[in-house]
Amino acid sequence: MEDALDVNNMQGSNEMEGGNIINSGLKLHSRPSSFPSTARVSLVGAGPGDPELLTLKAARILKDSNALVVSDRLVSKEILDMVKGELRIARKQPGCAEKAQEEIYDWAVKGLQDGRHVVRLKIGDPFVFGRGGEEVLKFRELGVEPLVIPGVSAAFSAPLLGGIPVTHRGVSNQVVMCTGYGRNGTSPDLIQYHEEQTVVFLMAVGRLHELCAKLHELAGYPNDTPVGIIERAGCPDQRTLVGDMNTIADLAKKHSIKAPSTIVVGKVVNVLLDDATPAEKKLAGIISEPITGIPDEEIDTVKSSKPDSVIFA
Repeated sequence: MEDALDVNNMQGSNEMEGGNIINSGLKLHSRPSSFPSTARVSLVGAGPGDPELLTLKAARILKDSNALVVSDRLVSKEILDMVKGELRIARKQPGCAEKAQEEIYDWAVKGLQDGRHVVRLKIGDPFVFGRGGEEVLKFRELGVEPLVIPGVSAAFSAPLLGGIPVTHRGVSNQVVMCTGYGRNGTSPDLIQYHEEQTVVFLMAVGRLHELCAKLHELAGYPNDTPVGIIERAGCPDQRTLVGDMNTIADLAKKHSIKAPSTIVVGKVVNVLLDDATPAEKKLAGIISEPITGIPDEEIDTVKSSKPDSVIFA
């Protein structure tokens, strides 16, 4: 492997001084390591699901045939198929996430004890509702400073892949990112309604009814506020569902929308559908063709994902 992938041999920007790593003047306190000198950790963002949206560094790391890759269960099959080394998948399910997290650490420690390159593969970006910061602190306790590889976050890429701009002049001038699950399964506080605001929810599709009710009752969102859901963004079976606060939860159930899904709330959801007639403004259903991802040779023949490509509920 290249030295750039080995945090114990990195030169230039990083220098090792005992248990401290100095990076551009910032001290990162790690305990002295008891692992072999070849042991290292890379914390890698897998992006939304399309292998072509991986960073070059992430793609290179996944090709390390000697690596132990410990992946979250929601990372796409298309990306997991790129792994050349040993692959283990954490089966994090609602209600047992903490147990799965401990299993992840157990696997990582065993790999480090064997002097291996442990690759923690996380969907989206590790530091955007991905517990990446927590894992960095845990690995520091173990005496290892992870190399962090950013990923393309679904918070911005999934709406784009579903044909929803998160900002649009005259429609939305601010974006808020939220998670559907707080610590210990609680619901996080909600941002109050603002007409020119887009709210993007990650990890929230499992509690849509509750989320929509709270947005309306506690945060002042009108019931006709548009809502879009992008399921498995960037994957061959990606789907985009549109509705409003009143309809979206039932539509998601009807169409069996599942994680990983990104939820977008706000008027931007319908911005690229706005050449519909007034009677067609309230769209509800699956957009059958993502607006992006159209092959170059078909661009002249496909006008857009407008109402004629929406299955109405």
